[in-house]
Amino acid sequence: MIWALIRKDLGLLRLYLRSLVGALIACFVAAAILIFWAAREGGELFKNYEMMVSMVAAILAAGVLLGFVVVILFSSLLSGSVITLERGDRSSQFLACLPPSRLRNYLSKLIVIASVVLLTLSILLIAWFSANRLLHAADALSSTSEAQTFWDPNSPLLFVTISVGMAAAWDDAILHPLFAILASMIGGSLLASLWSKSNAVPTLCGVLTPIAIIAAIVRGAVVWNIELPEEEWFNVFSLVASGVGLFCIVVSGCAYVFQREF
Repeated sequence: MIWALIRKDLGLLRLYLRSLVGALIACFVAAAILIFWAAREGGELFKNYEMMVSMVAAILAAGVLLGFVVVILFSSLLSGSVITLERGDRSSQFLACLPPSRLRNYLSKLIVIASVVLLTLSILLIAWFSANRLLHAADALSSTSEAQTFWDPNSPLLFVTISVGMAAAWDDAILHPLFAILASMIGGSLLASLWSKSNAVPTLCGVLTPIAIIAAIVRGAVVWNIELPEEEWFNVFSLVASGVGLFCIVVSGCAYVFQREF
């Protein structure tokens, strides 16, 4: 029965899911166009094999950078829409007359959202890792410093420089703040969607949730004069944001189970 509910929720979100796929493809296409244009302007296009490999790494990394923004925004949009769309087409009232419990219905929504977000993140992380490996391969193959042209701050290839820097950043990447942001956005959107007929307000609430958490942490640090290393602040934010997200998900689940449809 849970699989039928999952298929129903996927059907409700099909337009947004197609938009997500299209947006991710557009990120990599836009990255390729911008980087090839910048390389052409700088006269570095197809200069040597190592440069070409570095450009491919830059395209992948730039697409990943843009893709992270897309996934973050869509995680809030999907979470804010999965309940409101069900309420909008009256299927929630129809489901109330069927055997599946509201708890199972809510779990199916969590499964759909978590699966979509984790799948898209996995694709982006694989692309990011591939960009990093290609960049190291280009450095290993290069017998001169020509491949390092991308790192020149005075180079016209500024966008390429940023993209290659993104590829190199995999070696020192800290991913748990990203997952914490997604958890807080999903929780905030789900909680707000319980009392909204439109997905606009829940989506906005999801986007504002991690921002509000950061503001609260900064305010608390100023008031209590707390000084921590940069990595510790990442850990504090991840812990607080994950806790807030989990709390919102649990509260929204309890409210959904006992809520009467309107």
